Amino acid sequence: MIDVLVMYPNRDGMRFDDGYYLGEHAALVARLLDGYGMRFMRVAKGSDTGSPYYIVTHLGFDSLEGFQTAIDAVGSTIFEDIPRFTDVEPLIQVGHVLMNHPLS
Repeated sequence: MIDVLVMYPNRDGMRFDDGYYLGEHAALVARLLDGYGMRFMRVAKGSDTGSPYYIVTHLGFDSLEGFQTAIDAVGSTIFEDIPRFTDVEPLIQVGHVLMNHPLS
């Protein structure tokens, strides 16, 4: 499994429209990445104004190849939507999940 972290650094004076991000952008991402092996999307907002990241989104994919194919096919549409909700450039980390231990 691949975990893609999309991290929006928390900066003084930044613009971030939570409503658009959660209502429009997340729906766009889910719709465009459906069919490329995306299994989940999880969005977490920093717990206070001192958090290093304003929002971090985790996208879980079956494979690195599925993620790469998705970005090649629809990535430009996703990235072109970013200025509609923020003036902060996201940091993106793609990693292999080494452990996933859900507690019931």
